Amino acid sequence: MTGRRVYAVLTGDLVRSRVIKDACGDECICRLKEVLAEIGKDYVAPFSIFRGDSFQGVSSDPGEALRDAVLLRLKLIAGFDRDNSALRLDARVAVGIGTIRYLPADGSAGEGDGEAFRLSGLELDAMKKAGRGIIVTTPWEDVNETLSIFCDVVDSIIDGYTKRQAEAVMLTLEGLTQKEIGDRIGTSQSAVSYRLKGTGYDLIQKILEWYRLQIREQLD
Repeated sequence: MTGRRVYAVLTGDLVRSRVIKDACGDECICRLKEVLAEIGKDYVAPFSIFRGDSFQGVSSDPGEALRDAVLLRLKLIAGFDRDNSALRLDARVAVGIGTIRYLPADGSAGEGDGEAFRLSGLELDAMKKAGRGIIVTTPWEDVNETLSIFCDVVDSIIDGYTKRQAEAVMLTLEGLTQKEIGDRIGTSQSAVSYRLKGTGYDLIQKILEWYRLQIREQLD
């Protein structure tokens, strides 16, 4: 795969995976595989897992890459059946936006090369030291400066979520109304509204839309 088309490479790993694996065995990896399959079902290179708990996938829709990273984390937080906060399932996700020089014919992301891969890999290494949960880096420095701040905002909001809040925000970002969310999880619309109160989901939605606009303008 060559040329000037722009892709998104999402690289990540589980947070505190050793502690969670010791407590839950392979259950956390099974959940990670389920989430990655959901998020990456339409990717040009679906997510693959390497080194036990790290993952990488390639999307041909860079405008939705930040949303994908947010949903990935929310699905992990919401979908792991543990009430103990010490066993909270979460991930770091570094997104690199750019061109791809090479991707194997079998779609194996782990052997790919190019600008998007380089940006994603470098950011993941830096994130571990900085304690960040989401970062998106593009080839456009004027976009990156504001984008880094917005990623920190989203990261801080998600870090404060309970499992139930993460689930409600996740379903909202997937386009469900509060009534539909209530029907899905077996509660009332008013209970969903209360659950969403104070989650900052509307701010996340605004940041996602700002991000889409930036990518669209750059690609145009």
